[in-house]
Amino acid sequence: MSTPIVIIKGRIVRKEFQEPLRQCTELLESLGIDYRINPTSDGEPIDFALFFQSYPHEFLRDELSQLRRANPFAPFYFVLGACCEGMLRTAGLLDSPFYRYVHAWQTWEIEQIRLFLTEQPSLFSLPMTAGDDEIALWIDKDSRRYSENVCRLPSLILTRFGPFGNDSAMNRLIAEEQRRQGFDPLFSDKLLPEAFSGTILADADYSPREKILDSIQSLRCRFADNDFTVYVDSPRIDEKEAYTQAGATRVLPKIR
Repeated sequence: MSTPIVIIKGRIVRKEFQEPLRQCTELLESLGIDYRINPTSDGEPIDFALFFQSYPHEFLRDELSQLRRANPFAPFYFVLGACCEGMLRTAGLLDSPFYRYVHAWQTWEIEQIRLFLTEQPSLFSLPMTAGDDEIALWIDKDSRRYSENVCRLPSLILTRFGPFGNDSAMNRLIAEEQRRQGFDPLFSDKLLPEAFSGTILADADYSPREKILDSIQSLRCRFADNDFTVYVDSPRIDEKEAYTQAGATRVLPKIR
């Protein structure tokens, strides 16, 4: 494609969308790509559409159909806000197989957008008719390809975070995902090492919020330069902000 044209639609002033919006606009500007926020006319052809959807049916079916007819090959990517939880079960399917709940947003999404806009294979290279199974297979294949081509970096999984021990099954799932991403996971057991160079991960669902905040702050004091990821079932916006302010690099959900 020549210089791509991207549109961004939705109530981008909402607080929950600020981080993914910032990452997206910084990427587009770094690539020198023209983008329009909430354009008044959908007549001009586009190459990629990014929707920040606050609630079900925010974007009317007729509006999406008209945009799709004008741009049959442009991926539509939906970032779904908190009010869209359960929407796919109760309010029908989206007009695209590509979506992510905002609480699950991570830098992987930005990399996929970058690859597509620079004409490299990406998630958005899949056809518009791709199903969940095809998307899951592609993600698994891409993760394994990435793992085979990067230097295996260490990651430390905390088996005790806060005053209580963590769920051992969840720790094993985190370790498996880390291996798929090219890391070499280690378990902390009861004592943390004196020094560690790599990423640190913890399941934060088995302690009160105040204890989790204390643990994050304490850990950040000991390992100031480490990447630190905290996993929560479905983190609320205020919860996510509190943990990152305490020192977590990112807060990720344990479900999509």
